[in-house]
Amino acid sequence: MVEREIPLVMPKMSMTMTEGTFVSWHKAPGDPVRAGEVVCEVATDKVDMEVEASVDGTLARLVAEPDDVIAVGEPIAYIATSADDLLEGLFNNPPVESETCSIAGSDDALDVAEEAVGAGVTSVIAAVPAARRRAAERGIDLAAVTPTGPWGTIRLSDVDKWVAGGRAPRDGRTPLDEWESLGGREVLGGREVLGGREVLGGRGALGGREPGRERKPRGARAAVARRMSASAAIPQFVLHRELDLEVAQSRRGAVGWTTVLTHAFATALRHHGELNAVWTGDQVRPRTELGVALAIDTERGLLAPVLTDPDRLGLDQLAARIADLVARARGGKLALAELRAPAATTVSNLGGFGVESFHALLSPPQATALALGEVRPKVVPVRGEVTVRLRCTAGLSVDHRVADGAEAARLLATMQRILDGADDPL
Repeated sequence: MVEREIPLVMPKMSMTMTEGTFVSWHKAPGDPVRAGEVVCEVATDKVDMEVEASVDGTLARLVAEPDDVIAVGEPIAYIATSADDLLEGLFNNPPVESETCSIAGSDDALDVAEEAVGAGVTSVIAAVPAARRRAAERGIDLAAVTPTGPWGTIRLSDVDKWVAGGRAPRDGRTPLDEWESLGGREVLGGREVLGGREVLGGRGALGGREPGRERKPRGARAAVARRMSASAAIPQFVLHRELDLEVAQSRRGAVGWTTVLTHAFATALRHHGELNAVWTGDQVRPRTELGVALAIDTERGLLAPVLTDPDRLGLDQLAARIADLVARARGGKLALAELRAPAATTVSNLGGFGVESFHALLSPPQATALALGEVRPKVVPVRGEVTVRLRCTAGLSVDHRVADGAEAARLLATMQRILDGADDPL
């Protein structure tokens, strides 16, 4: 066959993605590549992702360099091959069922379409051909493999990680054999291990990021930078209130304070619908659902997956949901739909770091943000006597275009009544 050059393009990893940031090359010019083999890594606002070769061939030309911002569909390299480009366009335009057209006029259309695609409404397991071939060679049921590709697609690396994670394939190869066949590189418990030695990437031994080197923000850090720059333009104010938690302490059982306070805040927000809103263009847009983003500190930076209607869950259910989100956020397993779901507020808890109070900046277009400090005993006056009560300082940031101070103060008062066990907090 005649050899030709096929472009390796910036993939489209979400319905609204228009560009990505190039991170690093895993291959050099002239290196042979196989279909499904990882060639490089790119980043979006939400996730970092490996890009795989679409065909067998040779990496002919590199176009992108680290930190380059490249539009979706634009080439990042060229592969010289005589094979047909069987995967051309596979990750560029996800299919959307015709039912989605009925919400095309809604601002949430893309979010709903993305969630529908991510939910996988078909019984056919989505996998790239190279992953199917490897699974067939190893006797692996694809249904048992966790997908990490766009829209729940199983990649070649997913099959390899499934084997390397301790599941013995039918051919009798041990996980160590498979690990060595991958060049001795794997990820264990969030740590990258190369040749049996841990590679300290991202955070160091004390939990901080590598010091002493200038770096351009990317991925989640770049997303936070852009959002906070936009936040600086919002006319916002902050109210602080000490919440009394004595009654909540006697009722919460083994449920953590983040769960208790998030539930109380969401319930109060349901009662004050004027604050369950976003600012879009030049107007206030009320939300019909109640979405609460939960700020989670991860190795990739700050992520904020969304809890939908958390006030309608029991405390134990919400605790399990939050624990699951935190674990998957820190393990890089969040779905894009969870990060892009509509939310009108964000809850951030730094109490575990010993922080007593802080000011959370708004994340546009959200109208509010709740900052929670450390829960601690405090000496306070109660009905003319001095006593010790369990307290927590909550800071409520509000977009002044959406609401005034009195409305925000009423919401915090309602939150306190909920924590006190009032049947009718209003």
